[in-house]
Amino acid sequence: MRFLRIPLSVLAIALLGATPAGAAGILIPEDKKLPPLAMVKHKVTVVIDEQVALTTVEQTFRNHTDRNLEATYLFPVPKGASVDRFTMWVNGKELGGELLDAKHAHKVYTDVVRRTQDPGLLEYLGNSLMKLSVFPIPPKGDQKIKLAYKFVAPKDGSVVEYVYPLKTDGKATRTLEEFSVSLTIKSRHAVQNVYSPTHAVNTVRKSDKEVSVTFERKQALLDKDFQLFYGHGDKDIGLSPLVYKPIQTEDGYFMFLISPQVEAEKKRVARDLVLVLDTSSSMSDIKMQQAKKAVKFCLSQLQPEDRFGVVRFSTTVTKFRSELVAANTDYLDLATKWIDGLKTSGGTAIWPALNDALAMRSSDPSRPFTMVFFTDGQPTVDETNADKIVKNVLAKNTGNTRIFTFGVGDDVNAAMLDQLADSTRAVSTYVREAEDIEVKVSGLYAKISNPVLTDVQLATSENVQLHEIYPPKLPDLFQGTQLVVIGRYTGEGPSVIRLTGLVGKERQELVYEFNFPGKTESDVGKDFVEPLWARRKVGYILDQIRVNGEKKELVDEVVMLAKRYGIATPYTSHLVVPDSAMPVVSPVPVRGGVANEPAPLAAPVAAAGGFAPGLATGSIGKPGRVEDFAKEQAKGEKGDGKALAANRGLETERQVKDALKSLNANADPAQRARLADEIKKLAVQKKTWDDSSSALRGRERGAYQSGQLGVDLSCAANNLRNQHRVSLTANRQVQGRNCLEIGGVWIDDGFQPNTKVVTVKAHSDAYFRVLEKQPQMKDVFLLGNHLVWVTPSGTALVVDLSEGQEKIEDNEIDALFVGKS
Repeated sequence: MRFLRIPLSVLAIALLGATPAGAAGILIPEDKKLPPLAMVKHKVTVVIDEQVALTTVEQTFRNHTDRNLEATYLFPVPKGASVDRFTMWVNGKELGGELLDAKHAHKVYTDVVRRTQDPGLLEYLGNSLMKLSVFPIPPKGDQKIKLAYKFVAPKDGSVVEYVYPLKTDGKATRTLEEFSVSLTIKSRHAVQNVYSPTHAVNTVRKSDKEVSVTFERKQALLDKDFQLFYGHGDKDIGLSPLVYKPIQTEDGYFMFLISPQVEAEKKRVARDLVLVLDTSSSMSDIKMQQAKKAVKFCLSQLQPEDRFGVVRFSTTVTKFRSELVAANTDYLDLATKWIDGLKTSGGTAIWPALNDALAMRSSDPSRPFTMVFFTDGQPTVDETNADKIVKNVLAKNTGNTRIFTFGVGDDVNAAMLDQLADSTRAVSTYVREAEDIEVKVSGLYAKISNPVLTDVQLATSENVQLHEIYPPKLPDLFQGTQLVVIGRYTGEGPSVIRLTGLVGKERQELVYEFNFPGKTESDVGKDFVEPLWARRKVGYILDQIRVNGEKKELVDEVVMLAKRYGIATPYTSHLVVPDSAMPVVSPVPVRGGVANEPAPLAAPVAAAGGFAPGLATGSIGKPGRVEDFAKEQAKGEKGDGKALAANRGLETERQVKDALKSLNANADPAQRARLADEIKKLAVQKKTWDDSSSALRGRERGAYQSGQLGVDLSCAANNLRNQHRVSLTANRQVQGRNCLEIGGVWIDDGFQPNTKVVTVKAHSDAYFRVLEKQPQMKDVFLLGNHLVWVTPSGTALVVDLSEGQEKIEDNEIDALFVGKS
């Protein structure tokens, strides 16, 4: 979770109110005084058979007025889709709609943008459009529309992409009730590496050639298109490459999705497992019950061909049996009874316990050997220096044993547990007393239960080099899991990707052919790879700082990446934004253009009017100017920075209380509960970053390596290191420029107070002429109705909803897009 840089009082309004405009099908009344109708339900069912995608959409809209309405239904066709079937039903009757090509659809899109003053539909310029007249829509009633269309999903190499249009960056639609996507993939060839960068989908493999994908949310925010990739392949382990290279002269970015076929389960290798359990006196009754439950769960998952050991430690170390024993019913029952009888007492002898557990490894290299280490505290017996314990383990671990660490409670040395796991290609997991340990353990066990490929390595042909790969040490590949590897590449052209590793004691190599592009177009749909790479890199740098202390070059790198990609870190608390983007909210006037205090609550403003959040109002209530506001921010940035920091809206206790007070007493109880929970999470996460920032800057290593703060910081960094889904943030890379959202205004970070400006009024003839002459500007205009963007000429183009040129000559536009000499 990351923070939105607007006051939480405004966040409350944003979550309670849904803006009316949106894509994915909108119903617009003929009465121009009325906004698009609210969406109640939205259900999408997709069947992709050999790339042919049949999409069925069911949407329900609500007429809140007291009269019959006539309206026009519009549905943007996915880009590149060649529709050969289009049917639509209204009130159970099949009606004939009109399919407009891109040229005729352009005028409809721009007319809707002018009317609603919502630039979101600019996303679909260049797309076809389905159009249907609907009448009558009963007063205070709902209108259900169902449509179906078929097209061939595009394929790039071995990877197929499916996109369902939902995105509206200007304003985001929120369904009043549920939104769901149910997608079935069928193929004659094996379906591999199903992945969505936009939505947290649930994937169920019915077989290697049929996969089910689902997503469901109540009161869902439809803020980005639903995007899904899947690969085809005939190898036991599938590798699907996704690459993005926006600038030809710079290195590109890659994401490799790696997963085994379902049938690979038949090749399961017998394994050895040792469970190490902390029984020191610091283990409370609740912790001990949790730990025992976790250990017994792991034992219950073993197969008869496996072997196991159990080690308990406090002041001394005791083993269930001196050597590994077979995972048969007799030994498993005896081990369960032995675990039930364990009591807590004494100190915490971590190094002796790890040393004895490592010594249990057999000399047979064909059997994978894994340790799971459960502890709730810090070393107090024998070796107590955490750094020395890690070094001792690495020296002892000559057999490449994987050590999965499991921290119970908040008193552990998180830095030590993370190092033990990372250095052995394993993972660390933490469970708090209030959490369900079974969920955490089952997730952990899925990572260690059935290794398919160990000691994984990647390489390419000499014409392409991979670098800055995350994770740097590739973890083992397990049955039923998917490995996501992100990095950068140098070079271009046809190449082979070599994936090597051990299957048991035999080394295996798989070869995949792929053409690394010298440049990709910005609209190919894989631009999410770059920001995900940046987040993973920041997570690993923060780990290095946490373990080894601050170094200026590492801190500078974190700050640079955080500012460019909008990443929350202890060094950039002003950039904290949410993982799930909020819709553009109602305007919040700021005293004198600088938010020195939490802004007062503001009522929602209709889509057709209003002024930008954060803009000062004049003496007679006239909206403030975007240009003046941007210059004020630029002065703050170059000066003492107080103006800029204040407008970044860092949450305060008062703002949390304001947000809670703003909840309508008559609001849906479930909605109120969700908002209250969201506010609590925001406050907790902000405290984590603030506390860690203070500790890191104070060079107090113990303060951020152990205890609750150490666990919090470890979990936060781990989320960054393993992030594999995009999220909208308050920083955007738009047409090669970095823009930052401040108080509802998007400002190019290259803008300075003395920058020359040209201001156009949003949705005026001048606005659309710029768009017509420079179609790529739709990406800029999608930011909203209040923005400042530095053009290639060095002059800033200002878009303001309240004022600006309504006409502009073509030569003026041309001059903006001529690069500086």
